[in-house]
Amino acid sequence: MNELFIIIKKELTELLRDKKTIINSIVLPTLLVPILIFGMIKVTEMINKSEQEKSIEIGLVNAPEDFTQLVQSDTLNKITTYEESIDFKTLISDETIQTAIVFPRDWKRQMDSLESANVQIFRNGTKDNVNGRVSKMLDAYAAGIKQKRMSQLQISSEKLTPFVQSYQEVSEQKELIGKRVGGFIPYLFILTMWGGCLLASIDLVTGEKERKTIETTLSLPVSKFKVLLGKTLVASILGFIPALLNLVGLIIGLKFIDGIPDMFKTAINQMLNFESITMIMLLLIPFAIFLAGLIIALVAGATSFKEAQSKASPIIMLIIIPLVLAMMPGIEFTWYTVFIPVLNIGLGVKEIMAGTIDLGLYAAMLISLIVIAVGAIYFSYKKFSDESAILS
Repeated sequence: MNELFIIIKKELTELLRDKKTIINSIVLPTLLVPILIFGMIKVTEMINKSEQEKSIEIGLVNAPEDFTQLVQSDTLNKITTYEESIDFKTLISDETIQTAIVFPRDWKRQMDSLESANVQIFRNGTKDNVNGRVSKMLDAYAAGIKQKRMSQLQISSEKLTPFVQSYQEVSEQKELIGKRVGGFIPYLFILTMWGGCLLASIDLVTGEKERKTIETTLSLPVSKFKVLLGKTLVASILGFIPALLNLVGLIIGLKFIDGIPDMFKTAINQMLNFESITMIMLLLIPFAIFLAGLIIALVAGATSFKEAQSKASPIIMLIIIPLVLAMMPGIEFTWYTVFIPVLNIGLGVKEIMAGTIDLGLYAAMLISLIVIAVGAIYFSYKKFSDESAILS
């Protein structure tokens, strides 16, 4: 055991001498999440403010006078009147106008006859701000006409409302938010962990080859397995620490950055308690060892940093796809998904954040992660034992 600690100390010392390692593994992960949260809030505020202050060019055809007045009541609306329906698709594509509203020619007759008219709205579905503002105007206009008709027919609004839907939320706010945003947490942690494990693993194996020090390490009176295990543990530490610091950054960001709703802050604080953080970290430890072992096995025969990166980089797809699936609705944390690597972490963290984790499923997932971590170490040891590959 003392020999293993010596290897770990040696590898950590070499890695931490590099300022880039300290910046990438400690400084950036701590600052990344608060910067992202602050940036997203400010950018969203700027975009919303900018969109609300933009004027809208609206084309009107056969518009009744009262609707035209309703549009003009907002000084940001600019009206262009057309005598007939023309090629509005081109006008909207060219941004001559942003939307066009075409009323039927016999609009007054249809309204006087209490008929239902067809109003055409030409729009670009990607312009959410424009479409939302126009929809509000049309809804307000329709509500006014409806109210006039009810008065004319002497019908109360209650008679046209057979029932009112009253939703009673049975889940706690913590569970609701945890289920919806919990999938983002492992996505952030695991990708950060992947970056840390990748750089450390390549440096500890391929980097030693390039520095011509791998022979010295292998000549030590220490078994190859302990050398390999020491390198794997160091690489996993350099992957785990950024994930842990990301969590610290998330907590700091949510506590001290303005602009986050108090209700959301309270729910997140309830989710990120000592118990949930401990459960999440216990999952990430074996997964970090698995990543480090797998990457070391893949880069064992690489002779350059570039070659090592090209061999290990494709694994990122095996990480991203399950994480994306974990955020999709309908995919639940069950006995069918508990043994699928990465996907089980994504789903499990959502349940932990929501406070609905099944301890039996959690234990099964943790055991499965430990098993694949041991498997990755065994696989990397087989590759590391091949002197023709390591010393090439």
